[in-house]
Amino acid sequence: KKDKCGTMKVSSLCCLSFVLGLVLFVGVSRGLNNGLGLTPPMGYNSWFDLMCTSGMNEKNIRASADFIVSSGLSRLGYKYVNLDDCWAGTRDATGRISPQNTTFPSGIKALADYMHSRNLFFGLYTDRGIKTCAGRPGSKDHEKIDAQTYASWGVDFVKEDSCYATQDHNQAFKEYGLMRDSLNATGRRIYFNLCGWSSWYAPVGYSLGNSWRIAEDPNDWKAVLVNLDTNSQLARYAGPGGWNDPSLLLGQDGDGFQRITVLQQQGQFSIHAITASPLLLSFNIRNMSHEVLNIYSNTEVIAINQDVLGKQGTRIVGGDLAHGASIVNVWTRVLSHGRAALLFLNNGNEEANITCDESCFALVGVPKTGSLRVRDVWRHVDLPVLTQRQYTAKNVPANGGVQLLVLSQ
Repeated sequence: KKDKCGTMKVSSLCCLSFVLGLVLFVGVSRGLNNGLGLTPPMGYNSWFDLMCTSGMNEKNIRASADFIVSSGLSRLGYKYVNLDDCWAGTRDATGRISPQNTTFPSGIKALADYMHSRNLFFGLYTDRGIKTCAGRPGSKDHEKIDAQTYASWGVDFVKEDSCYATQDHNQAFKEYGLMRDSLNATGRRIYFNLCGWSSWYAPVGYSLGNSWRIAEDPNDWKAVLVNLDTNSQLARYAGPGGWNDPSLLLGQDGDGFQRITVLQQQGQFSIHAITASPLLLSFNIRNMSHEVLNIYSNTEVIAINQDVLGKQGTRIVGGDLAHGASIVNVWTRVLSHGRAALLFLNNGNEEANITCDESCFALVGVPKTGSLRVRDVWRHVDLPVLTQRQYTAKNVPANGGVQLLVLSQ
């Protein structure tokens, strides 16, 4: 994939947020308003699994969908099966896009129909520039015909990238607005995911799409933490119908390369739960081990991610992890029914005890007095009731280990 521009620094975001929110919003005031994304989307994305290899073909996409159903993941909410870059072939004389016929010989409509027959949703990828990141036809000046084509195929999710396109903020918002309006005009409800890789989309993201990428593609654990640090400043922009999108969920790709450890997969999944981020598995799910399947099948963690309040979590202990400002963090998220989630994350090289003391608890969305029930959602056990506002997560594993709790009265 073509290298993408870096994310805006947090300090710049703070300085510009009011300008972006109040001034630039005027140019994109029409919202998507499609009734989708009331909770973050769950499913599969082909990018880090198949990328642009020969394995990016309809056989593997169907097999991925079959696994989602047979494994029980679809019953847990994993419903989207999304093609990323390298599905597209060429445009005909009328400008209509078609798939690459050697890898998708049955056509995209047949693939979408297959997903629907399995009670799944189907997603496609495009780019707001003249070409996609891999050099396939982009949607610039073809937004209307592309949206109509996607709708006629039965597409339910569109991810639009930002390669070969201007990074001027106003123009980028206008171009994403063209695809938003084109999708709306089809009459089909299609989830719209902006992939602009920058935090400056967040203040206006809700007016443009159902989710918006706020950082670059993560290729390893450090990049996951870079995206987490970026997202730590953006909670106020997310909510039902529109979500900050830090990344896809990583694992072992179709060639057997393990991008992050299994422990870090549990950590990243916990991060996405606490930050109300999309749960899109982007690794070889067809050969998923029982250990890894258990991670993504944890209904208690999924319930945190899918909580109906849609409040993104915030960091309350520690600072940036990616560049060593801190080695441990505590995050909290307000949940429905007066509950709260607490995430303890250890990025050090040794296991650690991590404490949320009285000042930390003052930032957690629970009553200041009275007993609190404590549920460890990874171990599926109830811990001793808290009568004081202090808790220490003991022996949290190194290099991405977590403890994730739900607190309730």
